[in-house]
Amino acid sequence: MNNSKDKVISLNEASRMTPYSPDYLGLLIRKGRLFGYKEKGKWWTTQEAVENYLRKVAEASYAHRENLKVEVPAEKIKMASVNFRWTLILAGVIFTGAVLFGAYAYVKSKEDSACAKYKVRKDEAGNITIEVPKNENVKNILVVQGE
Repeated sequence: MNNSKDKVISLNEASRMTPYSPDYLGLLIRKGRLFGYKEKGKWWTTQEAVENYLRKVAEASYAHRENLKVEVPAEKIKMASVNFRWTLILAGVIFTGAVLFGAYAYVKSKEDSACAKYKVRKDEAGNITIEVPKNENVKNILVVQGE
């Protein structure tokens, strides 16, 4: 236990060995990521535990770097850009169709509401009568027979 690596050190001393503050090292101890203990209101750790933690963090950082070193063939990049272009074209076509259908539906709804204002009746003799609301004036009426 008298080995220099097993030496018990305070978090202030440990913070001088690491890029971390004493508060952060205390948090690491409380979370169980770094070995340490609290005695008389003060946190303590060992030099070996701090070195092990730094080694573990460095290895994890290196592993992430290895994951980022992925070479993508130029063929895949080219296909991705072609697929993206076709996706944009398809989205444009769908948007245009939605706009046109929306415009058609709007006009059709206005047309239907205009026809709903007037009551058109046909009697047995074939005479067509159109009832107009009291607050409207009508100059020209076009009657189209069909449907």
